[in-house]
Amino acid sequence: MTKTPQTVIVIGGGIIGLASAHYLQQAGLQVQVIDQGGIGQGCSHGNCGLICPDHIMPLPRPGVLRKGLSALFNSKGPLSIQPGLNFRLWAWLFSFARHCNEEKMLQAGKGRHAILHFSREFYTSFIEENGIECDWEQNGCLFVYGSRKTLDAYDPINRVITEEHGLPAEKLTGEELEEMEPAFIPGAAAGAWYYKQDAHLRADKLVAAWKNLLLQKGVEFIEQCEFRKFVADGKSAAGIVVQRKGVEQSEQMQADALVLSTGAWTPLLNRELGCNIPIQPGKGYSMTMPRPKVCPRYPMILEDEKVAITPMRSGYRLGSTMQFAGYDSSIDPKRLALLKTGSKKYLREPYCEPVVETWYGWRPMTPNGLPIISHAPRFENVIIAAGHNMIGLMSAPATGRHVAELLTGQPTSIDARPYHLSANR
Repeated sequence: MTKTPQTVIVIGGGIIGLASAHYLQQAGLQVQVIDQGGIGQGCSHGNCGLICPDHIMPLPRPGVLRKGLSALFNSKGPLSIQPGLNFRLWAWLFSFARHCNEEKMLQAGKGRHAILHFSREFYTSFIEENGIECDWEQNGCLFVYGSRKTLDAYDPINRVITEEHGLPAEKLTGEELEEMEPAFIPGAAAGAWYYKQDAHLRADKLVAAWKNLLLQKGVEFIEQCEFRKFVADGKSAAGIVVQRKGVEQSEQMQADALVLSTGAWTPLLNRELGCNIPIQPGKGYSMTMPRPKVCPRYPMILEDEKVAITPMRSGYRLGSTMQFAGYDSSIDPKRLALLKTGSKKYLREPYCEPVVETWYGWRPMTPNGLPIISHAPRFENVIIAAGHNMIGLMSAPATGRHVAELLTGQPTSIDARPYHLSANR
């Protein structure tokens, strides 16, 4: 870009879009945020709200391929891959396989650490300074294992995270875990790893409060407004064509620069962007309900079952599983049942009635586990900010800062290379 933009449109009103708008507004730009639905109603709405700077190691790592192959034949497991002739999915899986080695894992870990570390610090100050009510708690997170074998298998990963990134975990035996967290059934868990620096919050409350804060600062939000295409002007985009819900004719919106924070939808815009975005929608589920009487004190991830449990001040949430089934918008009751079954193995009172909300979201999964925060090949004034896998909430502030730095031509606070589009192939 030859000059600093004055106006910018952020396409996509999830947590990445809000964080981008936050830093762009701070940089002095006039910001509009559009979303085809409601602000924060996608993957930012019903996730488990964990803020874990130690989520450094990506999903592609040694040993994962074996589990992935077994998922093809086990529809009841936490990972489900729908068979069929989905060539984009198979191409993505082959690329994913190329990253399932120690060297690639460690490279991705460095990139993830940079954005996770900053974001944890941001949330601590941002929430407290602005008085944001989002059930924010800073009492750590438990990574729980059902067998000694899987508990001990985490030893080398903890060693790397400790030595390379300075984020050690405390290893707990089953007895120590039960003493620390009385909500566990005696003898149910072999043990856990406790990361005391972790935090958690209620994502939908954070999004609502952040939106209101940005509105007060002059950011404009336009909901039910679907992006259709870019308006090309040589190597730049002069604006976009949108379709508002209930309006028959499409319209043009002009801006000096654009940010594409459309999550799992981003690959559907490949032709517009002039490139192939290597993202697949990994469908996750959650259930929100009142807090049970015997409610855990700590949020936790049941690692063998891939179930996350978040006790919030205003409720209680079970979530996770991973389903590669394209853009299927149905809620599979079998996947929801896995959340209850997994939690039932460990907790005295694993869930509570009534279930207030059942939810799904498409996680934007990349082959190397890193987000894409990069200029679009076709347009020099368009930034792609997508592909945050399962760390969108955790890494949004660092992403927003990076987006603003790229658009305004400022030196980037972190190395830009790991998030370049070319790095995710």
